[in-house]
Amino acid sequence: MKAQEIKLSRRTFLQATIGALGVAGMAACAAPPAAPAPEPAKAADTPAAAEAPKPTEAPPPEAVTLTMWKGPHKAAGDETKLCAQPTLDKFQAQNPNIKVDFMEQPWDNYNEKFTTAFAAGIGPDVSYQTESFPRFVNADQILQLDDLIAASNFDKDFFYPRTWETATYDNRIFSLPWIIGGSNLFWNKELFEKAGLDPETPPDTTEQFLEAATKITALGDDTYGFASDPADWHENSQWPRRFGGDWFNEELTECIVNSPDALNGWHFLDDLYHKSQVAMPGAITGQEPGSFGYFRDGKVGMITAQNTSANSIRSEKPDFKLGAARMAKGPAAEPLGRACYGGVGMLAIAKATKYVDQSWTLAQWLVTPDPLKSWIGCLGFMSVSPKVNYYPDDPILTTAQDTLQYTFFWPYTGWVFKFWDIESSAIQSFILGLKPVDEAVQQMVVEINDVIKTEGA
Repeated sequence: MKAQEIKLSRRTFLQATIGALGVAGMAACAAPPAAPAPEPAKAADTPAAAEAPKPTEAPPPEAVTLTMWKGPHKAAGDETKLCAQPTLDKFQAQNPNIKVDFMEQPWDNYNEKFTTAFAAGIGPDVSYQTESFPRFVNADQILQLDDLIAASNFDKDFFYPRTWETATYDNRIFSLPWIIGGSNLFWNKELFEKAGLDPETPPDTTEQFLEAATKITALGDDTYGFASDPADWHENSQWPRRFGGDWFNEELTECIVNSPDALNGWHFLDDLYHKSQVAMPGAITGQEPGSFGYFRDGKVGMITAQNTSANSIRSEKPDFKLGAARMAKGPAAEPLGRACYGGVGMLAIAKATKYVDQSWTLAQWLVTPDPLKSWIGCLGFMSVSPKVNYYPDDPILTTAQDTLQYTFFWPYTGWVFKFWDIESSAIQSFILGLKPVDEAVQQMVVEINDVIKTEGA
């Protein structure tokens, strides 16, 4: 499916009417005999005013410039050069009256920059939004898209159904799904082989995961079976789910990640560091080059990481024998038992934009197959549509696409960043051995629930 485009360069023509030139008749009843009629004027004598005006063409619509902001998913400037600008050049060739001023906005203080810009009325016309975009919806700064979607016959079925969960707020659509990513289990086939494990077969259960990690750690030479960065809330926070727990109740009014099942998951993670000691110490992975770097350098057997890591490893170390799979299953039923981080990045339009139609033209064009492949495929993310495969010949990234069924999204709320700060600090505290796991989790739940009570779901 290709989302239908709204053509903004329609031209209207003004059709002038040709005035009929009439010759008045002469009255006959009381008049004397008429003088002979004059000969018709020659063409050269015809006044210029008598010529029929030609239709004139209206001037073309004035070109507009849209501003677009996005957080970078490559090294600074590389996304613009390699992915964004080549794609936008194609858009501008098809829409010559719409120019796009694209700017990468660094992730540091990303949302604060949007808050300031929107409040001043100078926010971008089109922007990339993540989990915290409801704060801008609540501030009435993001345009609702339901009417535009209906008027343009936009095909929502082109996308994975779950992606609309993140694009919808208070039963209204405020964004379009654009980027989807998730985490996988990555393993080092060379270390598996050295440890006497089948290099082509990843662990399928948490028991097999622990067994493999133990054998790899036994290789010695500061090699470990598993690693994660202690402050990485995306990856570390999935263990409670794999054991049957969850973070919130369905209404998002209470944090429940201290349930017995969830605590079993927390203890499994804690034991990897402090009991079986098969995880690289957090004091090491918390510093450069981090868990990813140590994995890339052959010192770690397994990590969970976002699928874009596959491209990074292969570009930095082309001979790396990389394996990718769904996560080893915990006691919970699938898909929860294999839970991994997942996130959807979205395209939103500023409510204050002067160019609604042009912004909508850009947004819906960007989520059609060719632009998706050109930009998002260039970034190494997965496709938001089951009808588009960016990497049909790449078994690693095809596996990553298949594991989307096991991804779980964080709540898209105004308080999600405060939640992440609390979560990250608590998990880090027990991975680093600063607090017992139960104490850290209980304190974390109290703090998160205080945030929910203060700010609402």
